[in-house]
Amino acid sequence: MPVFVNDAEIDDNAVFSEMQYHSAESMEKARDAAVQALVVRELLRQETVRQGLSDADQNDVDLDASLMRLVEQEVIAPMASTDICRTYYEQNTHRFRTSDASSAILPFDMVEERIRDYLHTRSVREGIRSYILHLAGTARISGFDLAGSL
Repeated sequence: MPVFVNDAEIDDNAVFSEMQYHSAESMEKARDAAVQALVVRELLRQETVRQGLSDADQNDVDLDASLMRLVEQEVIAPMASTDICRTYYEQNTHRFRTSDASSAILPFDMVEERIRDYLHTRSVREGIRSYILHLAGTARISGFDLAGSL
């Protein structure tokens, strides 16, 4: 069954080709992951064209670069402050044991950068997810529930 993102069709052949990149416990879950990836890519591709960041017929390498520019432009995720990192540390000290067998906790100074990187990555992922949901909310998507899959 084809999926449409606005007027662009994602046909079964594209889905089957994409499925090879999505290992899952069933064919249905692999198909859903493949469709999700293709719908997201198409939403982002259409937005890059709308914003003049790419042409409609760009090759995959140039399109990937345009998609990255779009995400970098639209998704802002500031770095966590020391206070935010310290709060995370204090609420999750069990994650900072010196070893699985030890109850000793690594000092904050030794893990602050790791916490900052983790929180930034989490923030970027949530920002991308929110941006994709925003794009999906303004698009006509049929044949797949993107919001339900994210």
